[in-house]
Amino acid sequence: MRIQIVLIITVLLISGQWLYGQTSVSGKVTSNVGEALIGVNISIVGTYNGTITDENGLFDLEVDDLNGKELAASYIGYKTQVIGLDGKHKYLLIKLSESVASLNAVTITAGSFAADDKQRASVLEPLDIYTTAGSLGDINGALKTLPGTQSASDDGRLLVRGGAASETSVYVDGLLAAKPFTSKVPDLPSRGRFSPSLFSGTVFSTGGYSAEYGQALSSVLVLESNDVAVEEVTGVSLMTVGGDLSKTWCTKNRSTSLSVGYMNLAPYYALVNNRLDWTKPGESESLNFMHRKKFENGGLLNIFSNAEYGNRAFNTILNDEKASIENQNGNIYLNVNYSLPLGDKSLLKSGVATTYNNDRQLAGIHRTQENEVNVEGRVTFVTQLSDGIELKTGISDAFTNYEDHYNQIQGETNWNGRYKDHIIGAFAEPEIKITSRFAVRPGVRYEYSTYLEKQNLSPRLATAYRLGKESQLSLAYGQYFQNPVADYLKFGSDFQYEKASHYIMSFQTGSLRERLLRMEAYYKDYYHLVTYTRGSHPYDGSYKNDGFGYAKGIDVFFRDRKTFIGTDYWISYSYIDTKRLFEDYPVEATPDFVANHTVSAVAKYFIGAIHTQVGAAWTTASGRPYHQPGDTDFMSRKAAIYNNLNLNLSYLTQIAGYSTIVHFSISNVLGSKQLVGYQTIANYDGGQDYLMPLLPDIKQFVFLGVFISIK
Repeated sequence: MRIQIVLIITVLLISGQWLYGQTSVSGKVTSNVGEALIGVNISIVGTYNGTITDENGLFDLEVDDLNGKELAASYIGYKTQVIGLDGKHKYLLIKLSESVASLNAVTITAGSFAADDKQRASVLEPLDIYTTAGSLGDINGALKTLPGTQSASDDGRLLVRGGAASETSVYVDGLLAAKPFTSKVPDLPSRGRFSPSLFSGTVFSTGGYSAEYGQALSSVLVLESNDVAVEEVTGVSLMTVGGDLSKTWCTKNRSTSLSVGYMNLAPYYALVNNRLDWTKPGESESLNFMHRKKFENGGLLNIFSNAEYGNRAFNTILNDEKASIENQNGNIYLNVNYSLPLGDKSLLKSGVATTYNNDRQLAGIHRTQENEVNVEGRVTFVTQLSDGIELKTGISDAFTNYEDHYNQIQGETNWNGRYKDHIIGAFAEPEIKITSRFAVRPGVRYEYSTYLEKQNLSPRLATAYRLGKESQLSLAYGQYFQNPVADYLKFGSDFQYEKASHYIMSFQTGSLRERLLRMEAYYKDYYHLVTYTRGSHPYDGSYKNDGFGYAKGIDVFFRDRKTFIGTDYWISYSYIDTKRLFEDYPVEATPDFVANHTVSAVAKYFIGAIHTQVGAAWTTASGRPYHQPGDTDFMSRKAAIYNNLNLNLSYLTQIAGYSTIVHFSISNVLGSKQLVGYQTIANYDGGQDYLMPLLPDIKQFVFLGVFISIK
């Protein structure tokens, strides 16, 4: 329930103020044809003092002294202009010349939704995520309102375009976050570990993504962390499910943030009806640490660390008998990266990320303990070869050390599995603006696995053509490889890479500032998926790479910020047709985590007179397939239609003179049953398998929080 930083960000965005000096320089920025440019970055060279132009292209900047200073005006798609200041000219008329890599020029967008890269379709910013009803401050909860994703109340992880949850990788500042979700427990969804407020940008690619990223068959989520903070803030959060305390310290070119949180669902669960028989409702402690430092040479050091510990336990039915489900999880993530400009046209980015994860789980008589260490080091070099050509190259090494210990309580069965692997990767990818209307991005990625003793080469290509001022057509193709998951690799190294080929065509028109329409068609081929035949117990089976499949569909996204004053809303629709032969499926079939049709609608309205924002999010999806043991046809049944309506309200006020947000939300307002499908539970004792309904443990969740920002 990590909403503890929810809306403190809102307070900062609403009430944040710049610190001004004694002298003012103002002016107007236009294009070379006289059109006012909005959002141009205006800064004093060699300092962190800056601003942006307003809707009329105007700016006003306060500095200590104008003499001997230089002012830079930069805007995506235009050549940066640097102007010397002498203390006499306090009003400037600046005209920027369009470059080949113009924002109005074509940009490659196939498969990507981005919030920090203005050359792509900006869709969800941190504030969007927090204020999306039903997201409960979870990045993945908000992303599930975008097309291409599956709405799955039984699984908080991302299910993208027919892919399993393991087919999506998450990166923080270009470095792998190996365990970005809390542990998956039967009957309960997992949740993202990272708070949206920690990041300035969110790039969500549903396919056809850059050669920079590997080991993901379906999707990548790239999170870009915040820059150096400019204001010292203390945050206090009081919630119905716990609390949080945070503090940020700042100097001119560095900032350090620390937050601690505690969550306990027991008091809340004691007041509401639960589907599950809880013996230990969820309890967790968390610690976040961030440090940012800018150096005089332009370098930027980012350190980000997250630590969590949680435990929970409940009773359920396994093999027609009451059984206890218990889970304890400890996770530490450390990300250290450093970027350094090399001249005016090159940038070096380097870093290392480490994940330690310990999972202990008891399910009836089955007890498992998993220990996993992941370390990735990466170096990326970006250079602007010319006005229209940017080249990105890099190398990486991702190391995994995995151990799994299994035993049966009061039984003789014991099993240990482990493996170690280095995945060595290298890539090269230029982006070429051939004209202001046509761009192409060819790329290639190489990987070698020391555990599998196999290598692969992934060609990728994306192109785009601008049809009009705000319309363009994009195409993308790529081959993507991924090691089988740890649940298979722990049995041995006799596997191949799983493979997927992506084909994408995208049309986009409009502007995110006003209205944006995006339509995308895609086709994916799957090869070498892992299949297995079940043995007498979960650790006895025959594994092969002879699976295959396909996924094809259409995604539509429309967002409107102009039609209704004070209102922001978006609508998404996804259609998918997919089948695959994998796991223990006897024939090729639609997986039990896929709904053919999904519709989402999100709306937000700010009522200025009472300082309140109200929001609603509605999702409906066709029934997911499932197999009834004993049926002749596999996966021939469908669950009921899924419906979910969430509402929230945020009220801005003051307590003891401090900015405060009171946030209220309620999920599943209509009280729908929300059965998303059924999961087949294997009976390893020789009896018939049985079905477990996939339902939330609580039909409706009501949340109330008070978030105080002390400056």
